[in-house]
Amino acid sequence: MEKAVKFLKSTAGMVLAVTILIGIVVHITTGNFFTAYNISTLTRAASFVIIVGFGQTIVLLTGGIDLSVASIGSVCGMFSAIFMVNMGMNPLLSILLSSLLGIFFGAVNGFFIAYMKMTPFIVTLATMQIYKGIVYVITKGMPITGMPKLAEVLANGVIGNILPNIVIIMAAICIVLTVWLKNTKTGRYVYALGGNRNCAKIVGIPIERIEMLVYCLSGLLSAAAGVLMACKLASFQASIGESWQMDSITAAVLGGTSMAGGIGSVVGAIAGGLLSSVIKTCITLLRVSSYWETIVTGTVVLIAVLIDVVKDNAVIRERIRGVFSKNE
Repeated sequence: MEKAVKFLKSTAGMVLAVTILIGIVVHITTGNFFTAYNISTLTRAASFVIIVGFGQTIVLLTGGIDLSVASIGSVCGMFSAIFMVNMGMNPLLSILLSSLLGIFFGAVNGFFIAYMKMTPFIVTLATMQIYKGIVYVITKGMPITGMPKLAEVLANGVIGNILPNIVIIMAAICIVLTVWLKNTKTGRYVYALGGNRNCAKIVGIPIERIEMLVYCLSGLLSAAAGVLMACKLASFQASIGESWQMDSITAAVLGGTSMAGGIGSVVGAIAGGLLSSVIKTCITLLRVSSYWETIVTGTVVLIAVLIDVVKDNAVIRERIRGVFSKNE
């Protein structure tokens, strides 16, 4: 009971409550939100973003950022299609190998950030363009179609006509990552690194190896999402995951992960990812122009980051109190 109350008081808990409230309001208005079809569709779409958001959350916990998640998902999704369609490889083996390729692409980021001491924003911005370029050089922007039925069923399958396979995969990943972060020495090192890098170095935490690890994990999760998205569509499209870098940061920040590092959880990323997806779904159900989607999402992220800054910065809190006290 205490854990439930604590969760509801957390940023992730409040975001989840807001998400449910929005759903109730839209359902009262349209009568179409809490339907089996809509919930299944919504959670399926959200799961891809949330999986990428898990990786982004782990990176943010160390005080870094990964802007290449979308491009890694795209390039690994492309290789899965090439393996299955052009090379005739077994679908399950193709999915495994393509997902593992994400570790390599993440390791490239980790090498320059951890060992060359380059800024994460700059490194991942550069690799984002490089990986995206690889996709267009190989495919010339053309789709790769004809993926096996088994791959499509894996990503699109539904258990009991309600629970999509991808949601189960997402939940399993969440459990594994949560246990790892909370119950292992390496997981605690991730929080320590983001909490205070200098202290972490002084007490002997291998910060380079931890940074390399988190970017490899981010690459792996991004690749898995990209590969599964290609399977879902039964074809590879160069535009797969185009907005994932923004969506993954949105999911992490709305879920209570601090951009400064050291605070957050992968469970929070689920709440943040659901809110983002619910906003998109509600805009569709309310028949509002889709152009408003980016405005609303951007505004929500800005508010979330502002709350995060105010929460972590005592000076800004005092300034805000001063402004309100003057008005009184």
